[in-house]
Amino acid sequence: MLQNEDVDDGSVRTAAILASHLFSQGDRNVPGVSYGVAYRLAEPQCGGDIVDVYQFDNGAVALSIADISGKGPQAAVHAALIKYGLRAYASHGLTPEKTMRAMDRLYLENSTFEQIESFASVFFAIVDSRRRTMTYACAGHEPAFLVHPHMDPQVLAPTAPIIGVFDDQHHLFRQETVDLWPGSLLVAATDGVTETRGADGSFFGIDRLHECVSAHRDEQPSAIIDAILERSEAFSRSGWHDDVAILAARFA
Repeated sequence: MLQNEDVDDGSVRTAAILASHLFSQGDRNVPGVSYGVAYRLAEPQCGGDIVDVYQFDNGAVALSIADISGKGPQAAVHAALIKYGLRAYASHGLTPEKTMRAMDRLYLENSTFEQIESFASVFFAIVDSRRRTMTYACAGHEPAFLVHPHMDPQVLAPTAPIIGVFDDQHHLFRQETVDLWPGSLLVAATDGVTETRGADGSFFGIDRLHECVSAHRDEQPSAIIDAILERSEAFSRSGWHDDVAILAARFA
């Protein structure tokens, strides 16, 4: 029989392997979209944030970022549920709004079956490069910015509540569609960035993130992400205490 410490070590190793497949790679060629991703763990080896970029057979591109409640192996497992659930529902032809509704139902059912309490904030978008549009559903996830050339960053407000909380409230889940211009930029992060605390106890906050995105808006997506990480880390008094995920995508 395995001892408890052996089970715990095995769970952590398994979660580490799972986590290595959860986060989108930044070196994939996606026509019409140049992007960068970053992930920083608050705990070694596993965490509960995801960031994903996925291209479907019809050429559409899905962008997602999510923050799952809790930490450790269980949060990593639920992160996998969300990542591949979003891909599956959208691949089946569901709109972002319907994808989020289906994800909420699955998440609620899973939590009931596993007898746990869990929830997640999720930003999910489908980009149609030919029509130059992005349709998104934002389930209680902040912050996300859309930056058009020569315009101030626009905050993409939530269109739905966080998933895994409200049962049979699907009328609350909506979507929005925005036009994309050549050079438009999407920047999204988890609250591990905005809730970084400074020496005085204050949060890094959305305003500082807004300023950072504005200052580096013309740079490559990877450079924008580096700037956000550097500024939030410099602001922090003792490093990150929550997982940090960031996505930056520029559209041709």
